[in-house]
Amino acid sequence: MTGTAAPCDLSVIIPFYNAAATLERVAGDVLALGGEGVRCQVILVDDASTDGSGEIARRLATEHPEVLVLRHEVNAGAGVARMTGWPHATGRYALFFDADDILHGDVLCLTLARMEAHPQVDTAMLAYRYERGKANTGLEMSFEDTKVFRRLLKAGAPAIGTPAEMGALLTVTNYPWNKVIRTAHFRRAGLRFGTTHVNNDILGHWEMIVKARRVMLSDEVICTHLVDPEGENITNQFGAQRLQMLEALGELYDMLESDADLRRREAHRFWRLAQRLYCWARPRLEPGIVPRFDAAWRALIGRIDLGDYADLRLRHDPALADALANHLLDRQGS
Repeated sequence: MTGTAAPCDLSVIIPFYNAAATLERVAGDVLALGGEGVRCQVILVDDASTDGSGEIARRLATEHPEVLVLRHEVNAGAGVARMTGWPHATGRYALFFDADDILHGDVLCLTLARMEAHPQVDTAMLAYRYERGKANTGLEMSFEDTKVFRRLLKAGAPAIGTPAEMGALLTVTNYPWNKVIRTAHFRRAGLRFGTTHVNNDILGHWEMIVKARRVMLSDEVICTHLVDPEGENITNQFGAQRLQMLEALGELYDMLESDADLRRREAHRFWRLAQRLYCWARPRLEPGIVPRFDAAWRALIGRIDLGDYADLRLRHDPALADALANHLLDRQGS
């Protein structure tokens, strides 16, 4: 471990694995916030890199006392790496960022100022944009995410509400890097990311919303997410590793089962999210993985509470209830 742990305004926790091409740029963008009067701590968690990015991180720590470097000896995945960095965060606010994306510092600074003005807001969620491929084609958020944002922001931005009032955010894409959290609150309330290599941010996304006292939503863009369709990103992995998606959903359902009130309130959103992820992943899977994936999906559906299922059918989404029943009976028609 290298670096310092001085109190500051913002801790940015960045897990990385073989990110030599981008790590210094991302860390530099965070450090540059000091010029805007934001005292930052950068926590770099090396998830057993082999490309020299660990050496880059350690050099940054020797040059900048605000940089702390932690290392895994065995690759454990971004979720575990985030949890390795989280106990070391000394900032009043925290952001979990990726080592290969683009941070919009002006929006981050504005968000911190808004959270200072609203001390009940424990989580602020912002918009994002995509940049896909070598042509640098810019796209805004996914269509489904945009619909949720527009519905919640119909009275204007930013919008502030309780977790129940902002519950629709539980169904948007579970990225970790478009949410700023109040550190002290989540020290008390608890915060976890999943332990799987893929989809490990599902659990953290939900906890940042349901455990907040108030959630703030804005359509300003805090991050440009760089996606290489031909790269080795976890997003592009559809072999056996993608089976862990169902494990990640199972970890989230464990949380719901431990809190009956939360489960009754948000179970319909859990199954909406789960179905959306299943339908996204299944057509992309390597053919040999499909039978195991479908078996794990049916096992997850088999955990559904019958009262929640009745509520889903009668009040929330009859079509989704039918789809889940057909999957469970192996009548998905695919």
